[in-house]
Amino acid sequence: MLVSLIFMAALAAAEPPAATVIPATKAEAAKPEAPKKVCVTEAQLGSHFKKKVCATPEEWERRRLRDQAEMSKMGDRTAACSGSSC
Repeated sequence: MLVSLIFMAALAAAEPPAATVIPATKAEAAKPEAPKKVCVTEAQLGSHFKKKVCATPEEWERRRLRDQAEMSKMGDRTAACSGSSC
């Protein structure tokens, strides 16, 4: 009987305790994780000061696509105007 108690104690000591995370408050448990933001320092037109702009990767992609569309529109305008008639 003593051997079985020692054996059971050894097994209990060998198993790591189950990791449980208990939130401190209900607000922490219900609060979703905010998306990670990426910050970039941009030069401002007409100024020596730089501006820090932070956005999520999805917002950066939307901004890139919007800027690409605007640049495409500008290129289309200049392509139609050729020669001395412009």
